[in-house]
This record gives sequence, C-alpha cells and structure tokens, in this order.
Amino acid sequence: MRFAAALACASLLAGCAGGPPEWIASPALDGGLAATECVKDSGKLSLDRQIAVAKAREALARQLAQRAAALDRAWAAKGGSGQGAFADAARTVAEQSLAQLAPARVEYVEIDDARSLCAMVTVEPGAMRPLFDKLVLTSGETLDDAARETLFAEFSGESGG
Repeated sequence: MRFAAALACASLLAGCAGGPPEWIASPALDGGLAATECVKDSGKLSLDRQIAVAKAREALARQLAQRAAALDRAWAAKGGSGQGAFADAARTVAEQSLAQLAPARVEYVEIDDARSLCAMVTVEPGAMRPLFDKLVLTSGETLDDAARETLFAEFSGESGG
C-alpha cells in the first residue's frame, strides 16, 4: 500500500516537473487555429493577462501569415497572380479580426519552477470560413467557386498538406 501511495506521489511530481500542460506546449484546435503564450507572474494579473493575450494573438497572426503564404503558392500553381496578395492581405485581416478575439483559456501554471500566466486564443472552426472570405476579399483576387473551395481546403488544413 505504501508503495502504491509513493508511486502515485512520484507520478504527480513527475507530471508537474515534466513541463507545461499540453494545451500550452502544443496548442491545437481541430478545424481552427490556436495559440498559447505565457508570461512570468509579475503580481499584476491584469497586466500579465493583457501581455499574454496580446502575445497569443501575435502567434495567431503568424499562423495566419503562414497559411496565407501557402495560399499564394497554391494560387500561383493554379495560374493565379502569384504576387503575394494573400500574404499582404493577411496583415490587414489579422489587425481587423484577430485583435478582437477573447482568450479561450487563461490560467496560472508552474513552468520551470516559476509561476506564469498563460493565455490561449483561438479561431473556432466555424469562424474559419468568414476569416478566409475576408482574406480573399482583402486580397482583391477573383476566385471561381472551384478555386475558392480548393484554396479554402488549403487554408483550413482540410487538404491534408
């Protein structure tokens, strides 16, 4: 019985010392976007929260930029302009859309023996189509229905690549 209790305690300690929780280490949202950022606890919750959320939004903006660059490559391969219109539009769309996102999760956690405040910001699966449509509209590119669906599959990660 003591061995089982000791093993349970050791497992708990190992889990705590093993690094940040999965939602922080590998933020993910099937069919959507997710980013998590942490700041060391300064004792000022409001300020720490503001910084962590802003950094998570910046991480989402980088994800959006990466997906937009992939759209530019896919569109160029299909005979589109190849001028980086989606990547250019991503900056504007990120400023307009991502800045409004509320955090999906905010928690204090112990990371490397220090207390940190972590925030996760997400773009829910249902918001991916409107985000894509805004990206296309802002880019000025004209897509037929087939190209729009192919590029949306690329953007949303449904294309398998």
